[in-house]
Amino acid sequence: MAFLEIDSQTKLYYEDEGEGQPVIFIHGVMMSSRFFHYQIPYFKERYRTINFDLRGHGRSSKVEHGHTVAQYARDVKQLIEKLKLENVILVGWSMGAFVVWDYVNQFGTENIKGMTVVDQSPSDYLWDGWDYGAFNFDAIKGVMQAIQENQLGFNSEFIFGMFKDKPDPDVHEWILEEMMKVPASIASTIVFNQTAVDYRETLSNVDVPALICFGRDDKFFPVAAGEYIQERIPGSKLVPFEKSSHCLFLEEPEKFNQVLAGFFESLKEG
Repeated sequence: MAFLEIDSQTKLYYEDEGEGQPVIFIHGVMMSSRFFHYQIPYFKERYRTINFDLRGHGRSSKVEHGHTVAQYARDVKQLIEKLKLENVILVGWSMGAFVVWDYVNQFGTENIKGMTVVDQSPSDYLWDGWDYGAFNFDAIKGVMQAIQENQLGFNSEFIFGMFKDKPDPDVHEWILEEMMKVPASIASTIVFNQTAVDYRETLSNVDVPALICFGRDDKFFPVAAGEYIQERIPGSKLVPFEKSSHCLFLEEPEKFNQVLAGFFESLKEG
């Protein structure tokens, strides 16, 4: 457990465990590194696992600036450089997948061995002719207003939408605790930015092996969004999770770990 200094005001909380090929886990908007608590103990036995909180989230600095997907990708770049990581595997869940794609836009894939996209459409916004988003303008306006006026109530209800089945009260409690660590000003800012980005054209630039994991219960995105990604990333593999919605690594952790482990092993053979 340590902190990485990005600038004079910004420090990222991270956990660096295990040895071997590095794997970086990147969480979703308003969430934290704590969501991967089933993955780190499993993978740190065979890999060097890097689990961190994006700026403004979890235990990282609550700075008021830099809350864009593009800046989060630059933060990942600094993390990789300052920890001297090579041939990195990136695992991006939800907005974390946006961070991965934005990283590709800015820096390419020279030091990236492979990537995993976890339940994220290439764009959250329902553009004309795009059906695999989650928000139109009125919806995102309503989300931002709810965060500003009743963050606790919004977050509490939001959690239920992330699971196929109603989560255990203890799970709901710790997730709500993590979400409330993000100040409302930061949450509404990054929610808007990550809704406005569009990575459909980025997919063709991904030239490393990619694993795509989607929950079958489509409270957020349909598996068809994963099929769209698979069709545009050559050689990528799509795995649906039949008993999950958005948090498949919590809903089906054993299957998730096994699928990722198989993918990681295949990268060693390549």
